[in-house]
Amino acid sequence: MLKQRAAQDAEEKHEIDRRIAEQVRESILYQQSAFVFCYVSTPQEIDTHKILRHALAAGKTVCVPLCGAQGEMSARRIRSLDELHTGAYGILEPDALAEEIVPAQIDLVIAPALACDRQGFRLGYGGGFYDRFLSRMDAACMALCAESRLVQCLPREPFDRRCQFIITERRVLCTDEEQ
Repeated sequence: MLKQRAAQDAEEKHEIDRRIAEQVRESILYQQSAFVFCYVSTPQEIDTHKILRHALAAGKTVCVPLCGAQGEMSARRIRSLDELHTGAYGILEPDALAEEIVPAQIDLVIAPALACDRQGFRLGYGGGFYDRFLSRMDAACMALCAESRLVQCLPREPFDRRCQFIITERRVLCTDEEQ
């Protein structure tokens, strides 16, 4: 999956990113969410910068991950993308002093995925950050995934958490309907 993603044409990636961001913004779940937790994308991942800017402009409370010790992650509020700096693993993140948003306040989690399966499980990078984070909340979770990396079934562990929605450039897949 990493090789497939790396081999993707830049124009094709840009179009996939644009269409996924559009699908997110048009979804009722996103529109009704007041507290949105969203990953800050690296250049290789599905781009979330437009989603983050839109959420901020729409007056939503926007929080992004701050990685901590032992694979833990917290939700930190941002009011501008200018507040982000390169942190752990080379990922843009907020300052450690940024306001922490407790998981119970979050309405929607937008999670990264290298690949997803139709049951809502995602393949990340093996650190378990999102699975641990999702286990502490009841918020709905959307995983952003290119359609070409949506597979029938991924290997999973007992601690893996399912996402209720998979957003691709072609569709919004509600995984609860697949059960």
